[in-house]
Amino acid sequence: MSRLHDMGGRFGDGPIPIPRRRNNEIDNHEPTFKYDWHAKAWAITLAAGALGEWNLDISRHYRECLPPKDYMNYSYYEKWLAALTNLLVDKNLVSLEELKNVIDLVEKKGLNFEANKSEKLDKRTWLAKDVQKTLGWGGPSIREINVSPIYKINEKVVTVKYSPNEDVNGGHTRLPSYVMGREGIIYSYNGSHVFPDKNAHAKGENPLPLYTVEFKASELWGVSAEDDNDSIYLDLWEPYLKSKKT
Repeated sequence: MSRLHDMGGRFGDGPIPIPRRRNNEIDNHEPTFKYDWHAKAWAITLAAGALGEWNLDISRHYRECLPPKDYMNYSYYEKWLAALTNLLVDKNLVSLEELKNVIDLVEKKGLNFEANKSEKLDKRTWLAKDVQKTLGWGGPSIREINVSPIYKINEKVVTVKYSPNEDVNGGHTRLPSYVMGREGIIYSYNGSHVFPDKNAHAKGENPLPLYTVEFKASELWGVSAEDDNDSIYLDLWEPYLKSKKT
């Protein structure tokens, strides 16, 4: 694999460090969560998502909508917590006043995290005993619809040169900016999946054909590619692509 760049492949943000052994095999001993609070951030995000007030694509879009200064300076899980906070407030699940009160209690070290057994839990509450079973179900995005794919395996395609979201200016899309307007080859067809560009804006799942597209590293990174024979594989929806013939 060629050198990748952080922040969605943008130049100038530095490479993603990949430790390797002498035989060039990847040497990855990173823990699943580097800090304890990372695991808690992940857990509370999933638990809040189980309330059913938003979907995965909406949560991703909320992270994208953080102020640029915060987005650039926050760590990965800080982005998660900031976006989740905005979601909880926007969906009227938590008020700003409640958040301020909790912060005051934490700063005064007077917050008791013990559950109040006299309070009734919301029916949607994700209980600890159900976590493993629920996670085991996963969240598959594939949908059975009567739509035939336009493109065939090994067909040459080119991605659109602009953000393909037709409904919202600057809206969510899963087409990375570094691959816009680049040539590739259809590597595989993966069935029809929920279309993030619609789902992130509560416009329905609108499942569409999803392909894995192979791009040569030199096509994406130019002279910065480590090896012209390296390839990058991206899962891209049909509206992101055009036939190379046109």
